[in-house]
Amino acid sequence: MKHLLAILTIFLIVINLQAQATKGYDVGSNGTLSDSRILDMFENIKNRANSATKAISSIKGSPYFDESFKSSLVEYFGKTLKDNIYLRYNAFSDEMEMGKTANQNSSEEILIKNNKVACVIEGDTYRYLGYINENEAPAVGYVKELYKGDVFSFYIRETKAYMEATTARTSLERSFPARFVDKTEYYYAIENGPLQEVKLSKKKILTSLKPYASDIKTFINDKDYKLKKSKEVVELFTFLEAL
Repeated sequence: MKHLLAILTIFLIVINLQAQATKGYDVGSNGTLSDSRILDMFENIKNRANSATKAISSIKGSPYFDESFKSSLVEYFGKTLKDNIYLRYNAFSDEMEMGKTANQNSSEEILIKNNKVACVIEGDTYRYLGYINENEAPAVGYVKELYKGDVFSFYIRETKAYMEATTARTSLERSFPARFVDKTEYYYAIENGPLQEVKLSKKKILTSLKPYASDIKTFINDKDYKLKKSKEVVELFTFLEAL
């Protein structure tokens, strides 16, 4: 319960910080800043980061997949910034934390969340896009680009979820500390349409891409793929793109 109260407190801080960061700007229907002045003000690429998440040292695991800051490129409203920028992805708060050097351990600034602002970290492109999960309300968050064609695109969303501590009720059960657990989701889009979640399997992909079922079956038979690996699905979309 103590951990839950701490997490709730953190989210209240996040909401307050975001409200302050966006004060004075128009916010579009997709939740991103749309004020034209943002194009001429580099400092507005930064928001106050949620440093409160780092205060919970008792949680097992890390909110990061990689805790080091990496030299990164930022695509900012159609332009690639020349500034030397270091980024790391906070997979729990879904934020790109900004640094000035690769050696720092913490940050109080984040990359602005906007679908026209992307970043490239060690060759991987991250975009802030809307996505749809089955039986859930549409949401917005960071996704990593696995394939991008003129017709098809394919993304992975890797995040960290918080799990409360559990206490064993009997000697046959195990206790678990409060912890971060990995969460992985895959999405595809057709002709710049909305990102739709897809499970990696032949059945799920055939169901999701019914208009292309015949071509997909041909690809599966030729390659003898089960489409359970992301690299196989990337090959599939490359094949469909070439038709």
